[in-house]
Amino acid sequence: MSLSGIVPRGGCGARRGFLGWAGILAVSTLCMTACGASTTHSSVSANAGAETATSFGRLVDIGHGRMMYLECHGSGSPTVVLVPGLVAAADTWSYVTGPGGGRKPSSSAVYPSVGRFTRVCSYDRPGTVRENGKFTTSSTVAQPTTARGDVADLHALLKAAKVPGPYVLAGWSAGGPIVRIYAGEYPHEVSGLVLVDAESEFLQSRLTPQQFGTFLALIRNDDKKRIAQWKDVERQSPAIVFGQVRGAPTVPKIPVVVLTGDEFDADAFRARLPVHAPADFPQVFWRAQRASQRDLAQQFPGAQHITKTRSDHNIQNNRPQLVTDAVREVVEKARRRPSGMPTS
Repeated sequence: MSLSGIVPRGGCGARRGFLGWAGILAVSTLCMTACGASTTHSSVSANAGAETATSFGRLVDIGHGRMMYLECHGSGSPTVVLVPGLVAAADTWSYVTGPGGGRKPSSSAVYPSVGRFTRVCSYDRPGTVRENGKFTTSSTVAQPTTARGDVADLHALLKAAKVPGPYVLAGWSAGGPIVRIYAGEYPHEVSGLVLVDAESEFLQSRLTPQQFGTFLALIRNDDKKRIAQWKDVERQSPAIVFGQVRGAPTVPKIPVVVLTGDEFDADAFRARLPVHAPADFPQVFWRAQRASQRDLAQQFPGAQHITKTRSDHNIQNNRPQLVTDAVREVVEKARRRPSGMPTS
């Protein structure tokens, strides 16, 4: 997710803090254009009465006394499920970065754009935060969570809400491991993947143990600052997530597009490092990050790897048309497959 620094709690124009442990590629202000600016969530009732034939935004009972927020729009198959990064809520896919660097809801954003050619859904994981700084209405859970736990939640959510498959899963940042594990666990439900600057387990292998330790120290610092803003905020352990991805079933042969951010603010990254970090660690990290994205793309034979994105980590906000085009390409390929399902 984004790389913004720590900011005041609440208030008009307040900026959100760091939003995800692999989102170390840019600084994003996430400023609202005005106090009380509307979002996809704020205008939607939490009951099913607000639904129409094609669109809804509501809390869904996934069992065990838990509720999760889900929104869907449009029609057609396969259904595209947009999986946000760590701490980000569903509405990240409905915002674009403006000329001044702030974000605003837009009809050109990924969520409304994809809804023009197929069914599209997104959701709030527990502990996530909306673009206006408000905490999600999804039930809180013990933190940290794990990627495998998030997969189980997503599967339960889609089934409880009766969202029809097959699915094209688009995962940004921490959403990347979730969609990959989901595709391996439920191969007959997934007909394509779009990985938007997705977290890659190869980052760990591209760093020495000492360098990875520096990275983990940075994450711990960010966790403390986020918790100061939101008590039950989402957090995860990179080492555990990477281990779960490595141990997950292989993703079936399906269409895959990988998009990689190609802009990096080394000064902003350096400001978040612990005091003992080597002076050249931002450059070391950036080389490892780029290499890990190449390693990730190579896991999927025939995958398209888009490296010239002209964006930092937040590609879905900065270059929404690029992400929408990638989703459309995977959707069209999935539609040409028999029954839109993966091959063995």
